[in-house]
Amino acid sequence: NTASAYLPIIIETTSNLQRAAMRRLHGSRQLPRSRSAPEIYTHEWASFTTKDFPENAKAAAGDTVKIIMTDVEDRRPVEDVVWPDADYRRVFASAGLQVVDVVRPLGLEPEPIAWVSETTVAPWTIYVLERAR
Repeated sequence: NTASAYLPIIIETTSNLQRAAMRRLHGSRQLPRSRSAPEIYTHEWASFTTKDFPENAKAAAGDTVKIIMTDVEDRRPVEDVVWPDADYRRVFASAGLQVVDVVRPLGLEPEPIAWVSETTVAPWTIYVLERAR
């Protein structure tokens, strides 16, 4: 798998970026980081579709997945790499960061948006990080 070949480079680059971000925080002690949850590639959403890519369901860490944004004019598939929670945590730890909170926000029924999966499955994961002690 081509994406897997690049994963060590992605991890090293991400780790370096995380360290640089923490150095620049100065007075702030926490760094929020929003990431696509693996579930975003296997469900239908208000502004994304994955129905044309059933192979996404079998994707493992480091595999390439595809998704289409439905709320923009350019409907070409976008490729991404699946990163499970454990991999993000490993990269954060290698950058000297610890996870102090994780938020997986859901859409709410009374909101004026025609949610598809968003009220039951979080497409995003927000990690709140700080320097490891």
